[in-house]
Amino acid sequence: MRKILLLIALAFYAISCQNSNTFETINVKDYSVDIPTNLSKTENLNKEASLQYQNLLKELYIIVIDESKKQVEKAIKDNGLDQMYSNDFKGYVELMSTNFNNLIGVKNKTQKDTLINSLETKIVKFEAKLEEYDIFYEIAYVNGIENYYQIMTWTLLSKKEDHEEAMDKMIYSFKINNSKKYIKSAKKG
Repeated sequence: MRKILLLIALAFYAISCQNSNTFETINVKDYSVDIPTNLSKTENLNKEASLQYQNLLKELYIIVIDESKKQVEKAIKDNGLDQMYSNDFKGYVELMSTNFNNLIGVKNKTQKDTLINSLETKIVKFEAKLEEYDIFYEIAYVNGIENYYQIMTWTLLSKKEDHEEAMDKMIYSFKINNSKKYIKSAKKG
């Protein structure tokens, strides 16, 4: 009986390890992201997010928040923030980063400007203390065609080494669906 239980436990372990390296493409609204197949859809991480997935056992999370550029620009202007933040992608990133820094204590922060599927992107990695938990975050701010996107992944700091590669893969997989069509129409206009 013990051998059977051991074999079943080993089979479940092998399946869970395999799933952490297997990704699936999730399409939402006008974009897609590849996520590990062992993450489950949820709706309780952030009410503003259009995509929310988690694995509570492995402590790995991802959300995507998409915001209309026109609405962001209007909000910046209407709230008098245009004196502090430029009304463009750079200003959006600064505003979002400032808001995040004010909410939680950020430390060991690194930033990188890059392109993800031809889209201007700033990737920020940092550690923070949230309640009694030490958390590792990786956030990508993406300058889309009509929207700005925040792709936010996080895990416990103690699991950073286990999950950082998967977090990178999720972020770098971000694509705007039909982006070539939008880019062509923007060049004509």
